[in-house]
Amino acid sequence: MKLHSSRMSALTLGVLLALPCGVVAATSSNAAQVPAIVPAVTIADSFTKQTFDLINAERTKVGSKPFIWNQKIADVSQDWANHLGAATMDPTFDFGTIHRTDAGGNEIPAGSTWYRENIGFNFSPAQLVDWWMNSPGHKAAMLDPRGTDAGIGYVVPTSGPYAGWHLMVSNMAAYPTTSGPTAPAPSPSTAAPQSPLALKAAAVNGALGLSVSPEVYGLKDGGSYRNYQYGALIYSPATGAHISVGSIRNLWAGYGFENGILGYPATDEVAGLKGGGAYQNYQGGAILWSPASGAHISTGSIRDTWAATGFENGMLGYPTSEIYPVEGGTAQTYQGGVITHSASAGNQIVSGEMLARYQENSGYLGVAVSAKTAIRDGGFYQNFQRGALLYSPATGTQLSIGGVRSIWAATGFENGVLGYPSSGEIPANGGVYQTYQGGFITWLPDSGGHFVFGGIGSLYRSAGGPTGRLGFPTSGEYPTGPGGNVAQNYQHGVIRWGPDGTGITY
Repeated sequence: MKLHSSRMSALTLGVLLALPCGVVAATSSNAAQVPAIVPAVTIADSFTKQTFDLINAERTKVGSKPFIWNQKIADVSQDWANHLGAATMDPTFDFGTIHRTDAGGNEIPAGSTWYRENIGFNFSPAQLVDWWMNSPGHKAAMLDPRGTDAGIGYVVPTSGPYAGWHLMVSNMAAYPTTSGPTAPAPSPSTAAPQSPLALKAAAVNGALGLSVSPEVYGLKDGGSYRNYQYGALIYSPATGAHISVGSIRNLWAGYGFENGILGYPATDEVAGLKGGGAYQNYQGGAILWSPASGAHISTGSIRDTWAATGFENGMLGYPTSEIYPVEGGTAQTYQGGVITHSASAGNQIVSGEMLARYQENSGYLGVAVSAKTAIRDGGFYQNFQRGALLYSPATGTQLSIGGVRSIWAATGFENGVLGYPSSGEIPANGGVYQTYQGGFITWLPDSGGHFVFGGIGSLYRSAGGPTGRLGFPTSGEYPTGPGGNVAQNYQHGVIRWGPDGTGITY
């Protein structure tokens, strides 16, 4: 997008016209078909005053009296600037019609004895005045010693071939020195308040460097901006004027500036956070930056959950990612954890013992659907869209998913004969297996799953388990006689256990 983009201040447009009173020019027939443009502030905004002061400085150099600011003339200038701002957005605009009939001479206050009109496009007051000074017709009009009164109007088109340029109309006239409909020239003591951006620029006292664009109007909800060497100033009626710089500004740009989910800045950048960090609040959230984490967005209900932990000072620290999609919802990663969001389970935090294993498997597991919950022997579990993570001091954190998890659930989870998982799923022999404190669970696509535990499990483990000669079990334990005799079949043998005999048959 073009909003707030830096422009080269040396660019100029050589269509600068000066017409005397009485020159006839037709208005553009296409003007009514072009969207209206938002007019710039007249009289006292900084751009207008700088231009007016530069014109008078040039007049003083040649011995002409400075112009007196005439608001009624300025209104005539502004009306025509508004018209041209819309008309010149049409690529077919005829510059032969850039002046109105008699260049507007019949619209200024009556009683003038001399009248001229200058029109120019450029990016700064100095560039506009320099162009007029280097054009004989414009220069003569601007410096004519007969001139007593002047008024200026301008707009900044927001689209079309001159988007971002200042389109300025300067009308000049002569009235008898003893009378005339004049008003005092604008000055710091008599002018109306400056624009919010100009006031903010004065407050930051050069911290952004030199301006590299004019004040540009017509943004969403009545906003405006001005670019500087080291950043920009952004204004909206709802938020006021604020600084936009550095990495935080770059990320805001990536989200579409004021047209994106964040809207306008609601504060300046605030530094001094933990670890040398900074933040800036926006209408729709915030952007956080630290040397360790970089700049990342914080918005919506995920931001609310992060706030409840203490922002960057809490257990999660700074965000280290943007908000991203996962199975069942969205998530955001932080220095100390992950917050997931889903419509069904709301926001859940994954942290501590669960974090590393979740990050390895988040693409499969999806959002968390429960908080971390304490269970026996100092353990924890947390449920996810497609499974769970289990932790115990004896076994660490392990993944529990799919058909293997279903079999483990049937045994009573960690309270059953198998206890906690001591590994994740391991591929072997065309299937997978998972080890537990008390045995194994195996799964084959064609025959499903089985678990091995107890005495048979001990023999199976000694024979190499699922990767040994026996292969995977093909049945559960079954009785082979009274007195507790049992057996279990495998791909390549049988294990028997009991008073009548214990051993492996291949």
